[in-house]
Amino acid sequence: MTGSYDIFLSFTWADSVEVNALQDALEAAGLRVFRDREIERFEGITEKLDAALAGSKVLLAYYSRRFPTRYACQWELTSAFLAAQRLGDPRRRVLVVNPESDGNHIAPIELEDAAYAGRPRNDRERAKTVERVAEMVRAATTPLGAVRSTAPLLPRLLRPRRFVGRYRQLWAIHSALHARELPATTPRTSAALAVVRGFAGLGKTSLAEQYAFLFRDAFPGGVRWLGLFGEDDPVGALARFHGQLRAIADDLGADVGDLPPDQVRAVVARRIEAAREPQLWIIDDVPSELPADVLDQLVMPTSYVRTVLTTRSGNPDWAAPVVELGGLSEDEASALYTEIVGSADPEELAAVRRLVERCGGHPIVLTSVVTAYRDRRGAVGFADALDSMPTAAADVLRRAIGECTPTARRILRIAAALSRAPVPPDLVRRVLPEDNVADAVAELSRRALLTNLGTEWDVHALVREAAGLDDALTRETASAVLALSGGADRFHQHAAALARHDCVPADQRARLLRAGLDWFRGQGDIVAARDAANRILAVDGVAAADLVAAGAALVDAGDFAKAVEVCRPLVDSEDAFRARLVCARALDQLGRYADADPVWPDVVPESLPEGEKAEARVSMAVAKRMRGRFRDAIELLGTRDADPRARLELARLRIITGDLKQARTIAEAIIREHDTPDHERHPLRLEAIGVHAEAEMSLELIELKVRDENWDALEAQLRSAHDSLAGLLGKRSPLALAAGVRCARTSVTRGRPKRALREFAELDEPVRDVFGEHHPLHHWLRYSTAQAHGQLKQYDEAVAILRDLLENQRNSIGPHHPDTMRTQLDLGIALAMTGHKRTAVPLVVEADRRIGESLGWQAELRNRAGVTRALMNLPPFAWRLFAGFDEFFGKKPED
Repeated sequence: MTGSYDIFLSFTWADSVEVNALQDALEAAGLRVFRDREIERFEGITEKLDAALAGSKVLLAYYSRRFPTRYACQWELTSAFLAAQRLGDPRRRVLVVNPESDGNHIAPIELEDAAYAGRPRNDRERAKTVERVAEMVRAATTPLGAVRSTAPLLPRLLRPRRFVGRYRQLWAIHSALHARELPATTPRTSAALAVVRGFAGLGKTSLAEQYAFLFRDAFPGGVRWLGLFGEDDPVGALARFHGQLRAIADDLGADVGDLPPDQVRAVVARRIEAAREPQLWIIDDVPSELPADVLDQLVMPTSYVRTVLTTRSGNPDWAAPVVELGGLSEDEASALYTEIVGSADPEELAAVRRLVERCGGHPIVLTSVVTAYRDRRGAVGFADALDSMPTAAADVLRRAIGECTPTARRILRIAAALSRAPVPPDLVRRVLPEDNVADAVAELSRRALLTNLGTEWDVHALVREAAGLDDALTRETASAVLALSGGADRFHQHAAALARHDCVPADQRARLLRAGLDWFRGQGDIVAARDAANRILAVDGVAAADLVAAGAALVDAGDFAKAVEVCRPLVDSEDAFRARLVCARALDQLGRYADADPVWPDVVPESLPEGEKAEARVSMAVAKRMRGRFRDAIELLGTRDADPRARLELARLRIITGDLKQARTIAEAIIREHDTPDHERHPLRLEAIGVHAEAEMSLELIELKVRDENWDALEAQLRSAHDSLAGLLGKRSPLALAAGVRCARTSVTRGRPKRALREFAELDEPVRDVFGEHHPLHHWLRYSTAQAHGQLKQYDEAVAILRDLLENQRNSIGPHHPDTMRTQLDLGIALAMTGHKRTAVPLVVEADRRIGESLGWQAELRNRAGVTRALMNLPPFAWRLFAGFDEFFGKKPED
């Protein structure tokens, strides 16, 4: 049958004489043999070759030492081996003929360990080999039938590249990634990771590319390529990873527009799990100093993703198998030389071997030297010229760059000023509008100093270092990035790198950093945005708008005092509204309401973009709510604001003013709008769940019954958020402390007073130190502590706490604030429970009256006050019989 073969014969052309004799013997025995007579380069692999391999029963490899240096041989053997693995034991379908004295060059290890056939030196030995192959063919009932991955290949994997040898390292990567295969009955929750480690320029990226291309059929879900570009700051490394993760989420069709980074990661993992197809992720140029806990965040939480990291030295704390990469061997270097120049005579190959010994087989040295001298072949003394070349990578590259045309050198110096991310061609053309960039790029590609990735250019870090900087070009490049960075997502990495050069004017450095800050804030990455903000503040002569943007990022990250320091001097600047808004928000977060009151803007300018106007209205409404001015807050928001943030704040206000059903309706609508698997943990959805539960709880308290619906998910989210913030910003960060108080308060709500008291005790000292005793967060901590004591019938302790708290609140937020009235109401209850009814009654009556005046007579707190006031007419023993009384201090204790 056409296209069906017994044997696929794989070999190098250097072994053609012996392979011809073996093929004749196989065909004389009646075996159908496929032998490719055309392919030499990897880009020449054709559909004909692929079909022939899939249609063959057995692959016979003539595995000389040169065999693993040839891409075609690697592709044929790997494809056959992976196909044979799916059919059972691959050694029943793949046979190696080893003409060498040992098997140290053979990979994978299964073939090395197998009883491979030795070199057939005569007809009798060839007959033995033929019979062994014939037995394998008879035992094979079907062809190999290699199944090719249908996932599209990345452009960087399709580009022609010079890669020789290192077959053993390729299989070492594959073995590491598949060392812990899970049984079918085990949940697929683990992930596989391999680290490729080696000095700069040894070919780590090329090895990863080769593995991704050669072994792609083992990953039907496709290959993802992410680059950290040696970012030595863990914050920057994570930010780059998160940015690329969003692009992957978009590619998967996930709606992650305003989800924070950790949730984007979870959404991507769920999408991959649902597809149930293994993927390969390569994370290139990972900084060696990256802590192990940060590295864990780069590995997707699913066993359907196998991850390869490349790094220069690596961290010993990384729990992953390491594939060490050294220089090329003499055989591999000879193959590389032949690949570049086309052919070689013995004298040239001897000179190449001497060069390998002198430079340690460094691929960049070998490639640069051979490429530079390629056109001089045939001249007298060519081998001597190779012998006279320097062997240090920096010297070799400087010499090669010095021989380039001026435009080519300028391109490399532009690359040197940028980050190690790929170079955008449109940026270079903007900097060099009069130069023939296309010819210069072709020249650099031919000299192996630049790699054309299609839409971008890649320049190796060692080449950038050797090229050096040109101050004038760096300044022109900075101006070009600022002109092009309307889409900051394309240029923020390069903008940050350019901002580090002192030759760039200070105002431009700040604007370059601003591009990154805006991008990080848009990604929801508060840590990276805070880092960019601090970099902006370290620059002299920064414009007011950039300072205000930095202040906003500091508020996001909880650095409130520093935000006030930055923005307060700007409240009368050209960006006065934004400065006032940021400064006032920060002062409020510090509990400094008296200082914030004159700073808060009166109105929102119509000139602002719609999204910014909505955000400003919400911020101003929150400020009015915190001051007890609920009707003013509602008027500011309006009742038809489409922005979900404004609607959610309106729902909170409706709860306070007693319109519980309307609050519940608003919250339900927001929950429905985000009711998709991708938005399961969307911050707005989770906040809406909390508001909905609060409205339900308020309605149920009126009826003296409480249900647990929705509270489990809310509590789990609150605790997860606290852990994330503590990990990112530190346990004493204002944001982490606020999240900790919220978590502890849920323990009171859920009727777990003992647990709550333990949590409050741990939080009291740091909250007091960071915020002070007059801050609302400390008020809530003390109030909730009193609630927990009340749940445990420890009313004396509750009285002591509430009495001090009431005095504090009267002095800080005023006697008419609802929070003050709530404290006064509960103090009255606690006093009554301790037998001090005469002292309790005036407190409850006054609280009842003031709550009605402030919130309206339908508010939940007013209802609660009315019931409490009515209870004051009963004797104390009746209160203890009243089944619902404990509800005023929270749920009935469960522990």
